[in-house]
Amino acid sequence: MAISSATAAWLGLLLSSALCDVVATAFLKVASDRIHGAGFLWAAILGVAIFGPSIIMFGYAMRIGPSYLATAGIWAVGVYALNAVVGVMVFGDPFGWRIVAGMATACATVALLTPTWRCVSSS
Repeated sequence: MAISSATAAWLGLLLSSALCDVVATAFLKVASDRIHGAGFLWAAILGVAIFGPSIIMFGYAMRIGPSYLATAGIWAVGVYALNAVVGVMVFGDPFGWRIVAGMATACATVALLTPTWRCVSSS
């Protein structure tokens, strides 16, 4: 089954938005661990600015996406999953049952939403 160009653009926006969100979140984690005093204020402002492209791309994905539920759900699941992977692999967060349960829930959510956005996008 071929993916239409509109669906590919939508998925690309969602992935790019999620990646920007993860980079901004990781930057804020590093800044909070290493920068103190007045410098942290500027690091926090920069961190918020890094979230900007994520929000803009998410807005465009909402505009061209098949439905609000599919767009917001898949984006949120992607952000959760990517942040969990970065937390474990980069920051050494413990990999426990909560992360496994969250990842399983994320996968189930995407699997359950797939029929919804396919039906909506084909009509």
